[in-house]
Amino acid sequence: MIRYLATAALAAAPLLVNASPAFTPDTVHRGVTGCFSWSWKDGGALTTTVYYRNRCDTAHTLRIRWSSAASGNEDIKVKAGAKGSTWSFVSLKPLGFADLGRA
Repeated sequence: MIRYLATAALAAAPLLVNASPAFTPDTVHRGVTGCFSWSWKDGGALTTTVYYRNRCDTAHTLRIRWSSAASGNEDIKVKAGAKGSTWSFVSLKPLGFADLGRA
């Protein structure tokens, strides 16, 4: 009986793979704005996380402009050489980044 079920499962496996929708990998966006390098990935269901790093020797402020008016602009003071992340619950992607200069 077990051998029969295993054989049936193996025979049906290609049907299940072909029946599923095509999987597309998420796209990672990377860039540099002033002292900051940043990245974020498409594909978040409700949130998007942005990762950033200050590449300068002084503290700077990073501005992230989110796609939702509810999220608006977010200003983050980042120490020299520090890295971190931030996320938005309402916005599915950031629309822009700006280095506002020394913090």
